[in-house]
Amino acid sequence: MRGASLKYTWLTYRRDQLWFPLAFLVFFMVAIVVMHHPAIRFTLARAYLGFIVPLTGGILAAYAVLDDPALELRFAAPVRPGQTLLTRVGLILSVQTACAIVFQLFVIALGVELSPLGGVLGVQLAWFLPALFLATVGTAGSLASAQTSVGAFLAGAVWLVHVMMKGWLEANAKYAYLFMGVLVPGHPDLLINQAVLLAASAALLFLSWMLLRRQERFLGAGAS
Repeated sequence: MRGASLKYTWLTYRRDQLWFPLAFLVFFMVAIVVMHHPAIRFTLARAYLGFIVPLTGGILAAYAVLDDPALELRFAAPVRPGQTLLTRVGLILSVQTACAIVFQLFVIALGVELSPLGGVLGVQLAWFLPALFLATVGTAGSLASAQTSVGAFLAGAVWLVHVMMKGWLEANAKYAYLFMGVLVPGHPDLLINQAVLLAASAALLFLSWMLLRRQERFLGAGAS
């Protein structure tokens, strides 16, 4: 049943949700090739991993569950809500992970040094935790409102607030600041920040699971 569910998820997966992150990947690859200064290349690499990957993941995750051409049939199938949620959101995060890994291999081959973001684990956490959090924001927002556009808006709004209010958030809400790992990787409270982002993501996933159990709310909602 799980294999069939994964196959169905892939067959109904909107291909523009695949090309969208790939387009950003190619754009930043080209930009780094064009720019030769090491500092500019590092800035571009940090921007892609720390900001673009989480943003695209959050927006796409808002469409992960409800943007299904056969949503009513899927709900009628003997598939648990938790499995549906993990499969759909997991696919979005898998695409983002693949893009991030390909990008890192590419920039390393060009000699771009990512060590300022920490070791291998530190680099991965710097982009994955914000991507995970925004993905759960987008998913929970779309399920709570039964509208995919609302989830996408919420994910984008959270991202924008954290970009525009960097100073205030670092001073007053540092434990919940999305981009601490990519902007201030040496911060003494980074571990607490990462733990808070992980816990918040888990809480939003749990909320999404609770909302998805009431499937009658979403029939007819689709990708509105």
